[in-house]
Amino acid sequence: MKLGFKTFLVILISLVLIAGTALSVTNLRFFFPVQVAGALAVLMDGVVADFNSEHPDIFVEPIYSGNYDQTMQKAVTAAQGKNPPDVALLLAIDIFSLLDMNLIEDMDQFLVGEDANFTEPFYAGFLENSMIDGVTWSIPFQRSTPIFYYNKDHFREVGLDPENPPKTWEELLEAAKKLTIKDSRGNVTRWGFEDITDDTWTIQAWILQAGGKYADETGTESYFDTPEVAKAVEQWSYMANVERVMPRHRSYGAASQDFVAGATSMMYNSTGSLSFVKSSATFDFGVAPLPGEVKTAVPTGGGNLYIFKGIPDENKEAAWTFVKWLSKPENSARWSIGTGYIPVRKDAFETEALKEFAEGFPYILVARDQLDVARREMAFHSNSQVRELFLTTLQNILDERVSISAGLKQLQEEVEMILAPFKQ
Repeated sequence: MKLGFKTFLVILISLVLIAGTALSVTNLRFFFPVQVAGALAVLMDGVVADFNSEHPDIFVEPIYSGNYDQTMQKAVTAAQGKNPPDVALLLAIDIFSLLDMNLIEDMDQFLVGEDANFTEPFYAGFLENSMIDGVTWSIPFQRSTPIFYYNKDHFREVGLDPENPPKTWEELLEAAKKLTIKDSRGNVTRWGFEDITDDTWTIQAWILQAGGKYADETGTESYFDTPEVAKAVEQWSYMANVERVMPRHRSYGAASQDFVAGATSMMYNSTGSLSFVKSSATFDFGVAPLPGEVKTAVPTGGGNLYIFKGIPDENKEAAWTFVKWLSKPENSARWSIGTGYIPVRKDAFETEALKEFAEGFPYILVARDQLDVARREMAFHSNSQVRELFLTTLQNILDERVSISAGLKQLQEEVEMILAPFKQ
């Protein structure tokens, strides 16, 4: 039977529409905080490729957008320009800023039905920065805590037990004094200890260990002008300026480089530096929990996955599918093995891949066990502004441009003015 031209055209259009429906793909943009070139970008390329292969109806495009702060700026700019990312890995402590700008979806809308208990396997310390007033706004992914690294060869050299690292502030100071080497003019040629003084993260551990706190759960109250915070900052200043066993200024990368080069014997640094130290150190080194004081505690750190507002409903559902997939135990383990970040969920440690990895590198288990004392990272409304003020104050104190008491008093007053509008 011959078909008329019109009939043929209708059938052809119908077939095209059917084929188009069958091949319909939801495209997602995923902002990820790393430079375009680098090991993390290569690893994430492979992770995303596997997701896309397993989900032919979803295509995720990873967009590598610089460091965390740069990625936050780009995500906010894009969202305010009505072109938001579908998913972004941003700092867990960006939560208040993102909420104040009304840019993110709450995750509770997805935590229903078969996903109602989705967050149960996650470590409680990581979830603290994901929730406000009982509502979940982000899912942990690339997370860390500070951890203690030490050079066992240097310990042996000065008569310290390489299997018994410092467990208190006093022991840390005494070890640092023994390990620091100075020339005849008093110039340091090897630091006993390095901490990350060019950021506000590790000082939070000292504050917690002194029995203090820095912020409340609402992000509207600060506690900088307290005896506990002063005690923590005094310990930093004493080690840097009186005993001179610790440099005044160090970043994460510089401290890691110093450590693997043997220019410092001990350091506090992120668990995210484990892979770099493991692959770069040519000496016997150890990893241990941070030494404590009144209590033992560490802040969490790192990035969470956020789903942005202003995207179509099908993109929201696809974004949740992607977030769930990234969070699977085997993917959490894969990311940890490839980067040194801590798996965010307990059952990741039950995967064969991570069990095998831990047999050859048991220090990942030290990082895991320290999660028992992990606490909420410092986060405020106008968080970047508060962090910058805090950092400036710390550096002024370390550089002896202001006293500890005067610096912390002024800091508290300025932060209270910043937070005042959010208390109304």
